[in-house]
Amino acid sequence: MSNDDEADRQNHTSLCHRFGRELLESQTEAIDKLIHDLSGLDSSNSKPEFYVPILMMQAVGVSIHSVLSLTRERDMGIRDCFGIARSAVETALNAAYISASGNAMAEKAVRHMQQKRWRDLRRQGRVGKLNITVSRDVGMSVDDLPGLREALNEYTNRKGDEIRDWTPESLEKSLAVISGLHKRAGLCLGGATFAIYRPASELLHGTYYGVNLFWQGSRSEPVRRREEFEALWLTDHFVTLLSALLLGTSGAIQVVASTHTLQRHIQSQDQLLEKLNLLTEMLGKLTSDDSHKFDSTRV
Repeated sequence: MSNDDEADRQNHTSLCHRFGRELLESQTEAIDKLIHDLSGLDSSNSKPEFYVPILMMQAVGVSIHSVLSLTRERDMGIRDCFGIARSAVETALNAAYISASGNAMAEKAVRHMQQKRWRDLRRQGRVGKLNITVSRDVGMSVDDLPGLREALNEYTNRKGDEIRDWTPESLEKSLAVISGLHKRAGLCLGGATFAIYRPASELLHGTYYGVNLFWQGSRSEPVRRREEFEALWLTDHFVTLLSALLLGTSGAIQVVASTHTLQRHIQSQDQLLEKLNLLTEMLGKLTSDDSHKFDSTRV
């Protein structure tokens, strides 16, 4: 590669990196605008169908800001973004599912939170031959808190054990509920989950495959030179995170906005997803390897 070609490649890499981060920043602004409008519909902050998705979407925004902090430079900090992105996508999916299901599901999420907080005041576990107990006395009983006993009963099985999942619905069933209300949102959330779930699981569980994935991605062998790592960073890792976060957040915004008739937020997502398609086309110019290329597929 000539010096001019290498300079062009570096410039194009930097352009794609900057453009991708701008898209993430735009999505945090879209979350802020949605939260602002939702808050206006529940000024007393008393209705779960409003304040539950508000807080969940705020959490998604916090995670995106964390990813932005870790991707300022094209360095190894991006590794820790995978767990953050998976958490953000699952939070977005839950927020969308709650909004699509209505007030009863928002109230269920609140009851799950209440009983979980109570149980966490006294935690017991076993590690090897050690029994571990961590507890805190708050000077209150179950019946001092209205609704807590009912919430505990709801999340306790017949054997007296805690029911750990907040909803019995599987990921697939949750996506089906979302798609039934808003098909495009379901596609976005499905695509986001598909993109991030598997790689993030391996990295979070600390498998050797996860370690290898970070250095090799979808390529035939691990990278060894700086320029190879930069290409892997951008066209494997960053694009995976970017797609998952933008699509997952977009799906949640579309469902929440549709539920509360806030159409302008759906229109803004249309524009953002068009820019994501443009970025994937730009990324395709960074590789001449026919076995490893990008195709822009419109959602």
